[in-house]
Amino acid sequence: LEVVGWQSSISGETRSGGAVIDLKNDLGLDDKSVGFLRGRAHVSFLGNLYVGVTPLSYDATSTLTRTITYEGKTFSASTPVTTNVDLKTYDLGWTFSPLNIGILEAEIGANIKFINGDITVKNSAQTAQAEFSAPVPMLKAVVRASGPFVSAEVDGMAIAYADNHLYDVTAQVKLNPFPFMYVAGGYRFIDVELTDGDKLASMKNKGPFLGIGVDF
Repeated sequence: LEVVGWQSSISGETRSGGAVIDLKNDLGLDDKSVGFLRGRAHVSFLGNLYVGVTPLSYDATSTLTRTITYEGKTFSASTPVTTNVDLKTYDLGWTFSPLNIGILEAEIGANIKFINGDITVKNSAQTAQAEFSAPVPMLKAVVRASGPFVSAEVDGMAIAYADNHLYDVTAQVKLNPFPFMYVAGGYRFIDVELTDGDKLASMKNKGPFLGIGVDF
């Protein structure tokens, strides 16, 4: 079980009933420190079970440099707007280990990522909100190298279909200064693009993290 603090850099675009809107350049969203939780349990004869929770929330107030339309509502240039982006993901995964030789282990399997989010743009006169949610089946692979007091791993999940894709990759190094306890440092990259007709939610989150965990 691991609890992580993540310095998440955000970029992306959204569209709902108008032209594409840039989350940073148009709406002023900025990077933020967030947290996430992940866990792994090895179950004899069943393989490895994974769980994860990643809540992402960004807020910004900015003055528009151009007129935008969102959810059928028009926000004029040179007016202030407040934007809120909420994205929560919940992971449930399973893998087995076709390779486990000495210090090296490789796992392959599947993951379901439950996505729930919304993007809200508002001013003093009106509010526009687009919501999106979906269970997304993904392929999952993990590569791990372990030595005395230190280990390194890369955990990747991916799916691409039609005009949609989702990639989630975490790389980290773990130090075990005490039995059953470790500290970790690494880098995580998430790339989500969901489309539904003329609606688009596209977002990338990436950056370094530090974590602390326990091994049983």
